[in-house]
Amino acid sequence: MSEPMATPLDAPLDPPGPRRALFEIYDEGFTCDTWGGVETALWHLVEGVRKLGVEAEFYPSAQGADLDALAGRVVRERVDAVFPLVESPLFAGGEGAAAGEGPDVPELRRRVVRIWHDLSRLSPDLSTPAPCPMHAPGATVSSGGGCTAADAFPDGPTREVFLRDLPWTRCFGSRTYIPWAVDHLPPEDLRDPFGPVVLQLGKTSVDQARVCLERLTGAGVPVRVIFATWSKEGRAARELVAPYAASGAVEVVDSYDIRTEWKRVYAGARLFVLPSVFHETFNFAAAEALQLGLPVATLDDCGALAGFASLRAATVAELMDAVVARGGSVRPAQRPWTGWREVAYRYASLIAAPRRAPAMGV
Repeated sequence: MSEPMATPLDAPLDPPGPRRALFEIYDEGFTCDTWGGVETALWHLVEGVRKLGVEAEFYPSAQGADLDALAGRVVRERVDAVFPLVESPLFAGGEGAAAGEGPDVPELRRRVVRIWHDLSRLSPDLSTPAPCPMHAPGATVSSGGGCTAADAFPDGPTREVFLRDLPWTRCFGSRTYIPWAVDHLPPEDLRDPFGPVVLQLGKTSVDQARVCLERLTGAGVPVRVIFATWSKEGRAARELVAPYAASGAVEVVDSYDIRTEWKRVYAGARLFVLPSVFHETFNFAAAEALQLGLPVATLDDCGALAGFASLRAATVAELMDAVVARGGSVRPAQRPWTGWREVAYRYASLIAAPRRAPAMGV
């Protein structure tokens, strides 16, 4: 899912010596049993960069809301890089907000690395952002045209990390491409072509979730349901599924800790099905399914998720028909080969980068 590294993993970081980084996490921290997505990624990323000599710490969103306090810490502790969540006030307000910031905030901004795991700043409905008329290859700008990413401040000084090269990422001159990894799970073959379909609900409407359940159960296909717990659609899907679960028509895995319970979710299944209407920059559930030997089925227009898929269709109804007809016979796509060790190395190099720039008082 990414280009091979040019630098060996055991090469020394440039420049040598201790580095320090701060990573923002949600206020709930890592104590819940529903890890996934960015929580999984940040945990394994921080564990990896620590092994490379980076002094890495987490800070909660409540602390990140006070930019002056965070900036003061960055200067006081000689922090090399800060990784805020996408909701951070660092990414809102533009020049008007910057005018009221304290003297240390420019030093904070110079050290920010923004990881685009969530593209809501570019696409509020989370659909695929359109190519920019200014920055797409070969594009010509009509009179009065402008950059479609202007509200996301593509000119920096923030350094940008995208998970793959796409037209809408090219507005950002400081961009780097570093994918996530899934080798926190072992490469196994847990697939059973006669087992249940693992169906994740919460990334499509309740009406479409109902189509999934009716088509699969109506055809006699056993179903194991998991949820995208962060979304209102996921919460609504729980209510929809409850009668199916009560009657024994489907199995429900309501929450799980992927670190220890991956077999509870994926073992013995024939296929992982995720009908997502969003533009996925990555999808851990699908990537983990591949790591464990399960094929993936999804919709056509869903970003990076489509690259994991063995079955795709334009609509939910067509996808369910394909799952019923062919779900037991398809083979999984290739596993993502990038590992957390490589990902950590590349982030550690980013963390070191500000020391190559003028000191600017720090």
